[in-house]
Amino acid sequence: MPKPTKDDLLLLAIWLLVAGLIGGLSYVNPNQFTSPDSTYYLAFAGWLVGLDGNRYGHVSTGWDGTFPLGYPLLIGLLAKATGLSLLVASKVLNVGLVAVFLLIWRRRLGARRAVWVGSVLLLGGFVRILTYTWSEWTFLVLLLEWAWFMGHQTALPTYATAARLLLVTMGLFLLRYVGGYVVIVYGLQALWTYTRGAYGQASRDVFRQRIGPDVLYVAFSVGLMLGYFYLNARITPSAYGGERFYETAETIWDKLLLIAIALPNELLLLRDYVIGEPTSLVWLGLVIQLGLGSWGWRIVWEKRATLPDELPAEKAMLNWLLLSAGVYLTILFTMRLFSPFNGPNARLMAPVTLPFLWLLAQYFSRWTNVISRRQLGFWWTILLLCSWLQLLPQADLLGKLGLGK
Repeated sequence: MPKPTKDDLLLLAIWLLVAGLIGGLSYVNPNQFTSPDSTYYLAFAGWLVGLDGNRYGHVSTGWDGTFPLGYPLLIGLLAKATGLSLLVASKVLNVGLVAVFLLIWRRRLGARRAVWVGSVLLLGGFVRILTYTWSEWTFLVLLLEWAWFMGHQTALPTYATAARLLLVTMGLFLLRYVGGYVVIVYGLQALWTYTRGAYGQASRDVFRQRIGPDVLYVAFSVGLMLGYFYLNARITPSAYGGERFYETAETIWDKLLLIAIALPNELLLLRDYVIGEPTSLVWLGLVIQLGLGSWGWRIVWEKRATLPDELPAEKAMLNWLLLSAGVYLTILFTMRLFSPFNGPNARLMAPVTLPFLWLLAQYFSRWTNVISRRQLGFWWTILLLCSWLQLLPQADLLGKLGLGK
C-alpha cells in the first residue's frame, strides 16, 4: 500500500476539520443547526422508516409532499442502519458525503488538486450549509457529478448515456423539486447542436443521431416528474406540498429588491447582507475581503504569463455550468415573483456559487509554479479563516463592543 503523501494528509485534515465544525456547531447551537425545513425532513424520514421523527417540531403521520423523497429517505435509511437518532444521522450523512466528495475528486484530479477543490468547503457560507439539516449539500454533490458527466461527453449521446443521465436527473429532482431544471438545460443544448452541428458533423446528421436518445431522456424525465407530482396530489392535498403561490403584503418592488441583492450578496464571502439585520460584520467582512482580494489579484496578475491553458473538458464543464446557472437563476427569480419563499438567499444560490468557486479552485490548482501556488494558497487560507464570520450569530456584535452603530 503506497505511503500517504503530504497532500493526502491535507485532504484528511480538511475532512476532519469540516466534520469537527459540523459536529461542534451542531452541539453548541440550541437548535442543533435545524430550521423549520429541517423538521419536515426529519419527520418525513421517521415516517418512511418507522422511527420517531415527530419530536423535532413537525408532525408527520403519512406521506409528506412538502419536499421530495430523496433526502428524508437517505436520513431514514442511515438512522435505521446505524441506530443513530434521525438528527444525528442527518449530520453524519453530510460528513460522509464530504468524504465521498473528496475521494471522488482525489481520484479524478489527484491529491494536490483535490486539496484546492476540497478547501472550498471550508468557506463559512458552505460550512453553514453543511451543518444544517438541509438537502442542499447532497444536491450540490450530485449537481457537480451531472456537470462532470456532461462536460466529459466526447461523442453524441446514445441510449446508454441517456439512461445514465436519466438516473442522475431523477436523483436531482428527488433531492429538490427544482432539480428538474437540468432537463431544460439539456434541451437548450440539444437545440443548439441541432442547428449548429457537432463533432464535425452537419446539423442534419446530428439531429438524426441524437433525436432518439434525446426524446427518450426528456420524455422519461418529464413523465416521471409529473408522475411524482400526481402521486403527491393523490395522497396529499397538493401536488407540490402545500400552497406555494399566494398573495402577500410584498410589493413588486420588495420582490425585485430581494432579487437584486441576491447576486452581489454571493460575492460577499465573509459575511452575507440580510435585510433588516445588523450590518457591522458585513462591513468588516467587506473591508477584509477587499484587502485580501487585492493581495490575491496581485499574485495572479504578476504570474498571468505562466497560468496554465484551459483543458477542453474543463472548458466544456464551464460552458455547462454557465448554461445551468442561467437557467437556474431564471427559474428561481421568476418563481420568487409569484411565491413568497425566503431569499433568494445563500442557501438557494448555492447551486450557482459552489460550482464556480469549485472551478476557480480547480483552475488555480493546476499552477505549475510552486512558489506562486504557495503564495496564493496562503492568501486563500487566510480568506477561508476570515470567512468564518458567517458562522457568528445575527447580532450587532461590533455595536456591543462599542465599535459600530
